[in-house]
Formats: sequence, C-alpha cells, structure tokens
Amino acid sequence: MEKLKTLKLHFLLGTWSGIGNGQFPTIKSFTYSENLAFNFDGVNDLIHYEQRTWLAPDNTPSHWESGFIKPVEGEEDIFEISNSQDSGRVEVLRGEYTRKDGIDILHFKMKLIQNDPRMVSSERIFTIQDNQLSYIKKMSTLNTKEHQQHLQAMLYKKSQVL
Repeated sequence: MEKLKTLKLHFLLGTWSGIGNGQFPTIKSFTYSENLAFNFDGVNDLIHYEQRTWLAPDNTPSHWESGFIKPVEGEEDIFEISNSQDSGRVEVLRGEYTRKDGIDILHFKMKLIQNDPRMVSSERIFTIQDNQLSYIKKMSTLNTKEHQQHLQAMLYKKSQVL
C-alpha cells in the first residue's frame, strides 16, 4: 500500500479552540470564538475538518463549514481543501505545505468558488507551531475588488486524536 501523503499533516489532528477577529470594508468589525476539529479515518488519504464560530459577546452562531484536505495526485506537498459552508457556498482551494524552523505553514488559494456570486477570490494561510494554530483569510468580492484580509484567529489545541 502506498504511503498516505496526509500523514505529514497529522499535527493538525484534534480539536482547536480560540478567538478571532473579522473586518472588511463592507461590514462592521467583529470578534468571534471558534472550534476547529480535524479528523482522520486511518484509511483514506484525506483529513476531514469542521469549523464553527460564534459571535462575541452573546455567543450567537455565526459560521459553520465542513470539508476535506487531500493531497493533489502526482505533486509533492500540494494539497486541496474542499468545503461546504452554511451559507450554501462551496469552495476548492489549492495550496502548498512547507515546514521551516519548527513552523508548519499551509497556504491555500482559491481554485473554485460556487453558489455565492459576490465572491471573486479567497485565500487561507495556516501557521502552526507546537499547540498553537493561527490563520488569516483573505478575499475579494464584486463590491470590494482589492484582495484583502477578512479574518484572523489564534487557536490552541484542546484535544489530540490518537
């Protein structure tokens, strides 16, 4: 059996929780709490994830998405994220995994966005060191053409998948 390429991403496995901030020219800035869980079934060469967020200060549900991270066939350290979001949007992002000085980086850029005519581009950058995961999400829309930061969060590992 061929070695699973997602094994190099198993540092993600488990549940992460923390706080994030959002802003964009067309909305009021906000703060949110987040749970992000990564799981692996031990057989398929993919990692399932589920992300949920709640707006501060009253803990109102805000965002829910679920998807998969899988290796791109024939390419070393290249992965895709595919997801479905509670708004109906679906995305596929393609990115590269790198590791330098004990820091793991996953940098994904939009390949496909469907079912949301407002969206033009999307990008996610995950930086993981020890039990700390931070990410930045950038995007552009029909009304805001400049590709810019929308979300930033800092999460801490709460549980480990064995």
